[in-house]
Amino acid sequence: MEIYALVPVKELRQAKRRLAPVLNARERQALSLSMLGDVLATLSQSPIYRITVISRDTAAHQTAIAHGAAIVVDQTFDLNAALHQAAANIPSYAAVLVVPSDLPLLRADDLLAVTGKSGVVLVPAHDGGTNLLLVTSVQEWAFLFGPDSCARHRAEASRLGLPVHIMRL
Repeated sequence: MEIYALVPVKELRQAKRRLAPVLNARERQALSLSMLGDVLATLSQSPIYRITVISRDTAAHQTAIAHGAAIVVDQTFDLNAALHQAAANIPSYAAVLVVPSDLPLLRADDLLAVTGKSGVVLVPAHDGGTNLLLVTSVQEWAFLFGPDSCARHRAEASRLGLPVHIMRL
């Protein structure tokens, strides 16, 4: 099975605002780019067929190119719409792995465990969100990132009759 990784990256001037009390804007951008580089390096060590960064940020594009990733220029202002935009060119037989750009502790072993499953694999975030999402059939899939996205993605899998695997990494 071919797996296409989608790595959404928001505009870096807006990234990591919660760290503003301790990091200035330039430091937050550098941190975001560093984490993106870590994620892309890890993805390149895993069984991923193609890595695509979707963003409107040129610094993120440059980092993607430096790591051999493809680029999709985000034409939306919404994460879920951006993911649908990026997934539009993925063949129907391929799986999609959505990996946020800010998971610097992600390891290739984690990706091997996730990509070894069929159906839908969810790695929940501590706040009820979704840290990783693997969908082996993306044709009718609705990306539902946002508050409580893990539960919403699980319901989407049920709606489509896809098996769900919850993994904690």
